[in-house]
This record gives sequence, C-alpha cells and structure tokens, in this order.
Amino acid sequence: MAPVNPVAALRIRNVRAALPAAAFEPNPRRLWQVVAHSAIILACYWWIHRWPATAPLAALVIGNSMACFGFIAHEVSHNAVVRHRALKYALLLWTFGLNFVAPTMWNRLHNDAHHANAGTPGDPDRPFLDHEASRATAWYSTVFYPSASSWKTVFVFCHFISYLLRNMVAVFYPAGRKPSIVTSKPSYRNRERLWTGAEIAWMIALQYGVWRVVGATWWGFVWASLVPLCITSTIVMAYVFTQHFLNPIEHETDPIAGTTSLIVPRWIDWLHCNFSFHTEHHVFPAMNSSYYPLVSTALREEAGNDYARIGARDAWRQLWKTRMFRRISERPS
Repeated sequence: MAPVNPVAALRIRNVRAALPAAAFEPNPRRLWQVVAHSAIILACYWWIHRWPATAPLAALVIGNSMACFGFIAHEVSHNAVVRHRALKYALLLWTFGLNFVAPTMWNRLHNDAHHANAGTPGDPDRPFLDHEASRATAWYSTVFYPSASSWKTVFVFCHFISYLLRNMVAVFYPAGRKPSIVTSKPSYRNRERLWTGAEIAWMIALQYGVWRVVGATWWGFVWASLVPLCITSTIVMAYVFTQHFLNPIEHETDPIAGTTSLIVPRWIDWLHCNFSFHTEHHVFPAMNSSYYPLVSTALREEAGNDYARIGARDAWRQLWKTRMFRRISERPS
C-alpha cells in the first residue's frame, strides 16, 4: 500500500468534517435502477429473438444498460448501496457478471490495489513506465492506450475488455508472477483464485443463457452480448482514461491531485451515477454518490488548483498528446 500524501490527508479530513453524516449512509434506491436496467436488457433479448433484423439497435440499448450496470456494481462493491454481504454478492454476480467482471478479482484489483495505490507504480490501472518498455507493452499501449504515439483506432475503446481479460489471466499466475502487459498485480490467496474460477464459470453460464434466450444463433449472440460489451467498454473507458491517465505517477498516492473529475451534462451524471465525479469517489469510496457534487464544491475550496474538474472533450484532447510510456513524478505532456 502506497503512503498517502500528508497534505492530501489533511485536506480530506477538512472536507469530511464539512459533510453531513447522511452522505456516508448506503443508498439502496440504486436497486430500482438494477431492476429497471434488468428489465430493459431482458426485453432487448426478446426483441433480438423476435426481430433479428433490428438487433443492432437493440445492441445499443443493451450496451448502455450494461454500462449502467457497471457503474451501479462499482458502487455496490464499495458498500455504497447495500452492506448485507449475501445481497451485495448476489447483485455483483448479476450486474458485474453480464459485463464479465469477476467480483472476487475486482475486489482485490480495484477496491484494494487500485484505491490503495492510485497514481503510483503499484496502481494496476496506470500506464506503463519507461522501464517496462518492451515489444509486448509497446504493442499493447499502441493498440489499447490513447497517446501521441498510438494508432487512433476503435481498439482504444475496447480496452476495458482487454483490461479484464489480462487481469483475469494474472489471477492464476503463481505468487508474484504476471503477464508483462499487466502493470501491477495484487496478491491473491488460493481461496480467491478458486472463487474467481467459479465466478468465471458462472459468467460463461450466463453467456450461454443469453445465447439460448436470443434463439441460439450467432447473429443474435453477437448483437446481444459481444457488441454490447464493446459499447460498455467505450462508455467506461471514456471516463477511466481521462480520470487517471492525465495525472502524474508519484511515489505517494494523492486522491485529489492524482485524479481528474469530468464535466458532463447533468442527464449523463444522472444516468451514470455521478461517475464523472471521480476525484470525489477516490476521496470517499464508500460515499453515497448523490453527494459528490457537494464534495466537489468543498474540494474546490479546500484544494484550489490541485483539484481538477475539466470538460470531457478537453480531457480527451489532452489524452492524445500524452507519451506512450511514463516516468515517475512526470506530468504527461
């Protein structure tokens, strides 16, 4: 676990003191969104089965709802929706399961490793560093990371899929070993490997269920599952790249200066559970996301220019100017 920048720690304590206690209570109203998006996805499966010629339109709807599943599951995993362990796990098996995210792997990879080491060499979500340059990492960065040296192809938007697959494979590597295209790997106990394996089997079973529901045809399955996964990845990475790849890599983690929040239309914030307020999430991971705008105001007053919240278009333009490999303590330019 990387040490927390002491200035950031003081700022977080000051912001915390100014917030109402209700902000740190679970928000079970998110469960209605799970019900709504479940109904939408299942209805679209029926739609694809009934009118296969219109499957591409259904795929767009499914992809958006699966992305929303991902944002809700992200909050569920941080105990921001419910705290009952069995209910939480069941929700993750469904909402994360359709997105091919193994909950046990996610807990170690995201909740533990990413949040404890964000913006440091131990962060599994960071770009590759100069000393990690190799044929494999250069290839991966060129295809899947936005930078001044990369090919500007749709594969950049498919990165969430490759991110999940490469880290899923890394779970089963022994001890501290990992594929070279994995930036940083958390340690996994044997029990966690077994649970991850069982969850992968569950996700495959879910995909088989989708295959059957849409008529057991490749045409239906591609539009019901594979294309929506790419759409989900596009939506998710539009946030994640801009929220983490524009910041320097330091030896200390700083949730305020090391993360970027985005400015998007309010209806998108409503639809995506305020995921644009990502600095706010890293400051208070278990917080009810409805309170993120309040935290944003407090951070702007407390941290000044160290708190970054910029327009999504400006963030994307900056991304394409960054270097392929990074140095520690270097701001991308």
